[in-house]
Parts: sequence; C-alpha cells; structure tokens
Amino acid sequence: MAPRISDEAKEERRVKILQAALECFSQKGYYASKVDDIVQYSNMSKGSIYNYFSGKEDIFISILQHETQKAHAVMDAKLKEISSPLEQLRYWIKSDIPYDPTKKKLMRVHIEFWLYSTDSPEVQHVLKDRFDFNFEKVKDIIIAGQKQGEIKADIDPEKAAATFWELHDGLWLHKIIGYAEEKIEERILKMEKTMMALLT
Repeated sequence: MAPRISDEAKEERRVKILQAALECFSQKGYYASKVDDIVQYSNMSKGSIYNYFSGKEDIFISILQHETQKAHAVMDAKLKEISSPLEQLRYWIKSDIPYDPTKKKLMRVHIEFWLYSTDSPEVQHVLKDRFDFNFEKVKDIIIAGQKQGEIKADIDPEKAAATFWELHDGLWLHKIIGYAEEKIEERILKMEKTMMALLT
C-alpha cells in the first residue's frame, strides 16, 4: 500500500506545479504552452499533474487565484500599518517598484489572462471578481481619505478609483508591448503624481 501523503505535502506539490506553470507561461505564452511543457518545467510526471489539476486551463485559473490571494494578503498587511489613506494609495502605486523579474513574469501572464478571458467565461469571471475586489478597496481608501480631510470632498470616489485602475493597468499593458524597461519606475512615479494632483 502506497504511503499516505499529508495535506501539507499535497499543497507543496500543488504550489510547485503552479510555480512551474507560471514560469512556463511567462516564457512561452499560454496558447503555445502544453501540459507536457509544464511537466518539463516542474520535473514531475504528467500523471502527478493531473492528480491536482484537470488540465491547462485549470492550472491557468489556479495561478491567478493563488497569486491573487498572496498579493491581497501582502497588501492588506501593509495597508494596516499605514494610518493615512493618502499614504496607503501612495504605497499601493509604488508597490511595483522595484520592477523585478518576478513582477515581469506575473505581468506577462496577467496580460495573457486578459486576452484569454475573451474565450473563457470562467477566466473572465475570476478576473472580474479580482478587479471588483481591488476596485472597491481603492474606492474605500478614497472615501476614508475624504472623511479624514486628506482628499478633496468634491471628488467622486467611483470615478477616482476608475482613474486609478485605468492608469495602473494602462501603464502595465504599455510596458508589456514596448515601454523601455528602465523607464517603468519613472512612469509609476508619474502615475503617483497624477493621482495626487487629482485627489488633493
């Protein structure tokens, strides 16, 4: 009888597959990648991968969910340490500095999610939930800033949050398709300046 694998060991294997798939998708792109490629990147058997995931799309969706949970946990913990809503927004904007290889991989794959969602209602649903959550977080920070007198009272929180995400997502989309990498941090700081001019 095969030895029983603990839940912790199962989760470690699952995360290993997701990390391998993230590396694979960031290098080859989602459409060009096959489960066999993920097998090579993970050094695990195809059977082992299918023990945890039903296929490539399942892995793709699980990457988004896994990375979203990690990002929310880190962001929430940091924002709790900052009492000023305006400084919370500043931190959120500048959290992409420095622009390191990990962020580069995540953004490449995230753009793939945007593109793939047009063909997959399930991926679109996951992305919408993620966006709605982040949108509401930024809007709530803006409302808190208005209550504390840090942000202009006549600002529409809904429109301001939309501007925040339009600038953020537009910046990253443009980076993927051609912004000079050495200028990305400069453009993040310009986004910060634009948002502060709008809000204060």
